[in-house]
Amino acid sequence: MQNRGLLRRQMRRAWAETIRSSYMDQVISSERALQVHLTARLMDIFWEDDVKRRVFVEPVMRLNTGARVHPDLLICNRNSIIGVVELKYLPKVVPKYEKDFATFESLAAHGTGIEIYNRRYRGPDGGRRRFTLSADPMFVWAGVYRGPTRDIPSWMPENFGLSQLLVLHAATAADAEPEIVSVSGRRTTAI
Repeated sequence: MQNRGLLRRQMRRAWAETIRSSYMDQVISSERALQVHLTARLMDIFWEDDVKRRVFVEPVMRLNTGARVHPDLLICNRNSIIGVVELKYLPKVVPKYEKDFATFESLAAHGTGIEIYNRRYRGPDGGRRRFTLSADPMFVWAGVYRGPTRDIPSWMPENFGLSQLLVLHAATAADAEPEIVSVSGRRTTAI
């Protein structure tokens, strides 16, 4: 099982920079705007690190149970889906995250054989590039929500290990900068 250390560092950096710049500049007003700014920063970091990655926004994935899930972001390397990201933008509200973690649990338990590809792409190679879910993807929950920082999730995942989970917080408070925190496994770090 890979540790996904590089992707973990890149996600932390992209999150912190997105919150410190786009959020603090008041240009994020919705979860979609958060998707745009985080994805743009993440792609810049991939380019700076000379790492080839693709990010798919809100792809629809069918599990081998027939159920459909659509995470906010999928991060792919050359052949595989290596990151599944769920975002929340609720700066004045306590976050609800159960549905997001249900998506992670479903993918971990029933995601074998999942593929995504660009059916609508019409350029060179016809969009035939397919990406399958890695045996050890990193699951990332990232939220802007009303502070204080919370234990998310409040339970142990059943279908994947803590080593596969990265939780990124931006806990807000009135008239203050958000508290930006990363939780990876049992390690909590202010970023």
